[in-house]
Formats: sequence, structure tokens, C-alpha cells
Amino acid sequence: MIFFVVKSSSLFKIKKNLILCFSFFLIHTTYSQEFNFQEVATYKEFSTFKIKEITQDKFNNIYFSTSKGLLKFDGISITLVNFNGNKQSQKVTTVFSNNDSLFIGKNKSLQIQTHNKVFTFEANSINKIYHYKQGYFLGTNQGILYFNNKELQPLATNYDLDFSIINDIINYENKFLVASNSGLWLLSDLLQPEKTVLISKGNYSSFLQIDKKLYVVKNNSKIEELTATNQLIEKYAKPNINNISNIHNKIYVTSKSEGIDVLNLINFIFDKRINKYNSFLKSNEITAIFEDAEENVFIATEEVLYIKKKNNGKAKASLKIAALEVNYKLVDSINVNSYNSSLQLKPSQNNLSFLLQNVSIRNPKNIEFRYKLNENFSLWNANKQINFASLKPGQYEFIVESRFKGEKEISSKKFSFYIETPFYKKGWFLLVCAVLFSLCITIIITRYIKQLQTRNRQKIAALELESHLLSLEQKALQLQMNPHFIFNVLNGIKALGNADDKEALNKAITEFSVLLRSILKNSRLEEVSLKEELETLENYLSLEQKMSSKKFEFSFEKALNNMDAEELLIPPMLLQPFIENSIKHGISKIASKGKISIHFKVKNQFLECTILDNGIGVFQSQKGNTATNHASVALKITKERIENLSKLNAFYIEEIHKENVISGTKVWFKIPLKTDY
Repeated sequence: MIFFVVKSSSLFKIKKNLILCFSFFLIHTTYSQEFNFQEVATYKEFSTFKIKEITQDKFNNIYFSTSKGLLKFDGISITLVNFNGNKQSQKVTTVFSNNDSLFIGKNKSLQIQTHNKVFTFEANSINKIYHYKQGYFLGTNQGILYFNNKELQPLATNYDLDFSIINDIINYENKFLVASNSGLWLLSDLLQPEKTVLISKGNYSSFLQIDKKLYVVKNNSKIEELTATNQLIEKYAKPNINNISNIHNKIYVTSKSEGIDVLNLINFIFDKRINKYNSFLKSNEITAIFEDAEENVFIATEEVLYIKKKNNGKAKASLKIAALEVNYKLVDSINVNSYNSSLQLKPSQNNLSFLLQNVSIRNPKNIEFRYKLNENFSLWNANKQINFASLKPGQYEFIVESRFKGEKEISSKKFSFYIETPFYKKGWFLLVCAVLFSLCITIIITRYIKQLQTRNRQKIAALELESHLLSLEQKALQLQMNPHFIFNVLNGIKALGNADDKEALNKAITEFSVLLRSILKNSRLEEVSLKEELETLENYLSLEQKMSSKKFEFSFEKALNNMDAEELLIPPMLLQPFIENSIKHGISKIASKGKISIHFKVKNQFLECTILDNGIGVFQSQKGNTATNHASVALKITKERIENLSKLNAFYIEEIHKENVISGTKVWFKIPLKTDY
């Protein structure tokens, strides 16, 4: 009997366990399992930050509105957003991103961050930031505020709405709908509403528009659809609803206590439930849910942030020029990503650095970049810092592109800038320099020419003075020589008179008078013709033959290169002293008959003169002549005359040797060739 009871009790327990197992299997099958959500590890250090709302900017950055400030997620790390180094202690209730501006709604203020500035306006608990056309409308705990780029101002609608808590605002079918704690309101316009209609009383919290249908949450317990006639139809009921979202073409209904219900988009039929029993979620209190541009899904609970990444499908990298530095200083006066003009830079501002940013939640470390500056693209690489040093003046277009490795979708950015040409390289400056240089050269050349002319005038004056002095010197020398010659001739005539040879004396006196007249005539001239000089020399030699006790003969030879002796000019009495020296000191001391030959030759623009005699030799005669100063005064004077005629003159006297015996004297000199034409 006892055995039977035990057996019956065991069977009962087995049946009970089977029923429980079947029920558990049925529940899991019904609600489906969701294990693709993973914890975001970098959020753990912010686990005390309770997330209220999740949003994303156009550069794929994810922002979390939390109870202790604003968090930013770039796919790799989460950071607390601080403005101007100030800690964000206020509760962030909502965030709205527009281009490069970020509107941050807080429990006590509105903060706006642009690319280079931060503005703060006082406001009471901002719940919604709605952008319509060029204006921004803020749903707060005290009605609707309007931001007009300068200040916040309250909008006057009606008494009930102006003092209501505004949870959401939307423009639907050309009319504005406002969800508040006093009801669902319809307004013809937000700035100046002519019509304000209360559609339904209750606490309305959030809108969801799918195609042409609009849904709204009422009293945190049910979802209603607004019809074209402004009627509300209940579509789904669930306690503690805090948000509805369109995720992967499904309606996700988040709850503060029961996880997430997933509904069919068309008919609101229940599809599955995501909670701590069928997923990795550790809590059923869902505070926020969000699907980003890459179709990744974020779920925030009280202390944990989860993500389900989209593992397949194409995604386009969202490129941003995060910073531009010129000469190592940040340029914040312009918005680089939306700057359509060409940035004008000074010649010295030729060192540029671009910092690139490309955020991807799905695959943050698989992004590559390439760039070009007017020319060809660089190779694809992972470098986010691009530097250009010592750029030359000119127009530049910087183009940068990004992509995921192995994919074809490319994002690109363009930025133009112009480096001004230094003033010292500009055309006007070069022209001015050329003109100034030409003026300087002209002045220098003019002064040089004037100085040269002055020096030339001084040289000419000096040369004229020198020439005049030389002329005076030659005349003085000539005047010194003529009395000496006359003295010698008179001595000869005296000797003839003593010899009582009247015929020879008369003839000598006649020849002497002719010679003296010629000498007096030529003494006033600097130059005479060679013909006249030859006639004078011939007259003189003829006179010497008569007066000399030593018999001699003389001859003249001319090689004038087809020139007439009458055309050639020569200083007067230039050869006579040498001839006289040959007669008096050369041939007078030899036993044989004396010979004197005089040669004239035109060669290389010079007139060469040669006097040959067969006397004892000039140096031998000087040794034996001790009565004088060992040299003829006339010979010395004539030599000085030749040397003063020109620096190109040449003169020498040498003894003629034959078989080591002195056979005569040779006098040779040359003077510049001059003619009378």
C-alpha cells in the first residue's frame, strides 16, 4: 500500500516537470531568442550614467543623453563631451544634430555647439528639439520655445498648452501636432497659430511616422494611430511604454519593466519579445533604443549599453575634416566641411595640416584614406593626419576620399585655398624694381660718363700741357743745338779764311747762308717734310766736305713704301747731330777715306732712320775724347728729342764689327710715321 502511494507521488512529480518543461519551451518558442546583442565594453566606466535618448550626427558619431551629461561614441571609445573645458554636470534630456551644429537640451539650459563656439541659453527642462525650415522649436516643461539664432523666446498658443509639459512636436500633413501631458494638440502654425485644437486629453509622449501613418504613445500604456479625420485608433496596448521606434522595418516598443516588444509594421501583430530571458540583456528596464545609419541597433538599460552590429550589407564611410591647422595653429573661423569659397592665405601661411575623421560603428578600424593636392591621388592608407609643408604660392584644391577596405563606396571632401604671392614676386613690384634698377643704372652710367668725361678732359688738358711742354722742351733743345752747330760752321769758315782760299771761302759762306736760312726757318716748326730735311742735310754735308780736312763721301737711300718724301713729316735737324758726330769723331781719325750713308725706311707705321759710318767707333772715340764730357752735347740733346717724341720710339747706337775689328758706327732709331694729309 505504501509502495503504491510512493509510486503515484513520483508520477505526479514527473508529470509536473514535463508540463513545466513544455511550458518553458513554448514560451521561448513564442517570444523567440535574441542573442546577437553584445555589451559595449567601453561604456562600463559610465555605467552610472543613465541613458535617456540616443541620436547620431551626419558624421556617424553616436550621442547619448544621460543623467550626468552628454556621451559621444565613435565606434571605438566613449567620451564625455566637455565644452571649453567645463564639466557637464547638468542632466542632458535630448540632443539634436544639424550639419556641424549640436543642440543639447538640458534640465536647466540649451547649449549650442558650432564648429568654433559654444552658446548657452537658460531654459527649463528641454524634452524635444524640433527643426522646421529655418527655425528651431523646443518642447519644454513650460510650453514651446522658439530659437531664432539669437535668443530663446516663448510661443503663445493657448493657456493650457503654454503651461504644459511638451514631450514631442511633429509636422504632419501640413499641420503641427504637439504631444503634451495635457493632451494631443493640433496647431495650424507654431509661430502664429490661428487654430489650436485639442484632439484628445491624456499624457501623450512620443510620435512615430511611418510612410503616411502617424502613431503616438498615450499614457505610457498604448499606441494610437491618428486618422485623416483626426480620430485616434488604438493599435497596441502594453504597460510602461516609454518609446516606439522603427527598427529594421519593425516597430520596437520599449518598456520600463518588460523589455522590448517587436511588432509587424503593417498590422501591429506581435512578432517577438526581447528581454533578459531570451537574450544577453541583464535587465528588462529599457531606457532607449536606436538604429544608426549603418543599421546597427543600440539598446540601453539602467546600467548597460548593448549593440547588435549589422555584419553584412554595404555601408558608406562618412568622411569629415575634423581640423585644419595653418602654420600649426587651428583654423576655427570657418567651417571647413561646408566652406564653399577658397580660403585666402598669406604668403607666409604655407604650412597646412588636415586631420581627418571617419566614424564607423560597424567596422571602425577598417577605414582607409587617400588624397590629392591639385595632382594625382596618393595610395590608400590609414593615415588620418595629412601635412603639407612650404607650399608655393598659388591656387590649390585639396580632395580627400575614404572607404572601407575592399568596398567601392567612397566618401569625399573638397577644400580650396589660395596662398598669396609674396609682394616681392608680384608683377607690379618687379616692374617697380626694374624701373628703379634702370633709373639707378642710368644715374650710375650718367655719373660714370660725367666722371669719365671729366677725367678725359683732365687727361686731354694734361696731355695738351705735356705736349706743349714737350714742344717747348724740343724747341729749347733745338735752340741749344743750333748755336752749337753754327759755332762749328763758323770755326770751319774761319779756317778757310786762314787758308786764304777766297773762292772756297765765298762758296762756303753762300752755302752756309742757305743752310742758316733753312735752319732758322725750320726752327720755328715742329715738323718739316722729309724732302726738306734731306735737302738741309745734303747742304750741310756738302758744307762739311769743304771745311773738313778729312775727305769723305756720303749717300742717301730711301725705301718709303711707294710714299713721296714730300708727304712724310719729320722733326727738323733730327739727324744732323749724329752725322756731325760721325764726321768729327768717327771718320776723322781713320787713315782711309770716310764714308757716311743715311737710310730712310717706312715700316709698320714707323719711319726708321739709319746712319752708318766707317769711323773708329763711337765708344772708341769717346775713350780718346777727354776734352769734352765724353759725349757730344748735340748727340745727347737729339737722343732726348727722340725719346720725347713717343713712348713707342726705339733708339740705339752700336759699333760695327768685322772679324772682331771695329769697322764703324751704326745709329738707328724709329719715330711714328706722320704725313701731311
